[in-house]
Amino acid sequence: MTELHPRLDMTTLRRVFAERLGVHLADDAGFEAATGLAFHDRLVRPGDVFFALPGGHGHGIAHADAALERGAAFVVSDRPHARGVVVPDPAAALLALGHEARAAWSGPIVGISGSVGKTTMKALLAAATGAHASPGNRNTPLALACTLVEAWLSDDVERPLVLELGIDHVGEMDRLVDLVRPTHGLLTTIDLAHLDGLGDLEGVTREKGRLLHAATQGRYAGSGAWARLDDELRSRTTQYALAASQPPSGTYATNETGATLEARIHPDDAPVRLTLPGLGSAIAEHALGALRVARDLGVDVGLAAARIEAASIEGRRLEAKRIGDLTVIDDTYNASPTSMRLALTVLRDMPLPHAAVLGDMRELGAHAEGHHDTLATLTKGVPTLWGVGPLSERVVRSHPNARHYPDVSAALADVDALPKHGTLLVKGSRGIELERLVDALVARRDSDGSSTAAGSDDGARDAVVAR
Repeated sequence: MTELHPRLDMTTLRRVFAERLGVHLADDAGFEAATGLAFHDRLVRPGDVFFALPGGHGHGIAHADAALERGAAFVVSDRPHARGVVVPDPAAALLALGHEARAAWSGPIVGISGSVGKTTMKALLAAATGAHASPGNRNTPLALACTLVEAWLSDDVERPLVLELGIDHVGEMDRLVDLVRPTHGLLTTIDLAHLDGLGDLEGVTREKGRLLHAATQGRYAGSGAWARLDDELRSRTTQYALAASQPPSGTYATNETGATLEARIHPDDAPVRLTLPGLGSAIAEHALGALRVARDLGVDVGLAAARIEAASIEGRRLEAKRIGDLTVIDDTYNASPTSMRLALTVLRDMPLPHAAVLGDMRELGAHAEGHHDTLATLTKGVPTLWGVGPLSERVVRSHPNARHYPDVSAALADVDALPKHGTLLVKGSRGIELERLVDALVARRDSDGSSTAAGSDDGARDAVVAR
């Protein structure tokens, strides 16, 4: 095993860069030891090494002084700085540290991917196993290298590590699994997403499947991924699904206080019942998968269930916000055909009357118009419908009570025309910026004092309805 270092000092950097890159740092490059990594200046914490990278919108060296003001220990870049170390390729240098950290890690590493649900699944699994985890949706090679190094520096290398692996083009999963080298792999679902870079459903399946092929000890697939796997990969993969004929399987239910899952995780186990940290059958399936992986990693299922009950879910992922008599389901983080269907299913179970503001689903390539036409069919039963973005015009064009706006700025001008009671779903691809509309509704609530406290007599509450 590689010798552990509680801090990133210049001795460590000289050794790693020399061994892995053939880069030899000057002996007089003596800077304060660091405690982490960052390559965005706004994410720098005191003690981080700031990697100033070249990019399409400018060079990171322009932000080096800002990073140092935030407490960065020193800078690594291909351009000189008074408090910097010069290397030919700073991105390669950052990845080299990630590979070094992975070589030192002896605990299980669970890689999670899927067309939707990665971040929520990661949150539940990290909670269930008490694992280190990649923060937020930081799922690119450089971000994962930072997470690996930070976990390594924790000096707790036998603890589980849960990492989210995101891809949007062919070949990216190979880079990710080469860095992460997962012991366990989990796919939440496989569906039409990022088609501009992945081509078609077969391309998505092939690229996502590389995670399961790379896993050395355990492979898991939710119902929406299992259906796409070939027979050979299925034979080596554990399916988790509410309706599965054998464990892990379970029953999802809702009542006035929330949602529950009663699950059988393994044929040898008694059923376990837990209250879910959100609504929607998708989060129930995520919990099912998290419980099975936790069991396989040696965690008591009862303890894992209690941890899931207390888990925190990322915001703007089917997050319910109470505004007077209106419940707004904020699902503005992103959108795909699958996640749109899931969100509309959640809407159907919420208090009447229903309304929806739906933005374009991006990165669907040649399939984009067809999927927006399908969404038009799915939304026929929604009484009030707004579309935002050029493609969403196809969704609302035949709806009897619909409005269309070219962009969110135009929709914001009419925000006061939205319903003030019932349930409103707001969802679209990240680039449509529908979170601005939700924020405007919340601001209206805060300005007129129309907020209803959680747990009031009418059952209103702030909740997360996660996928």
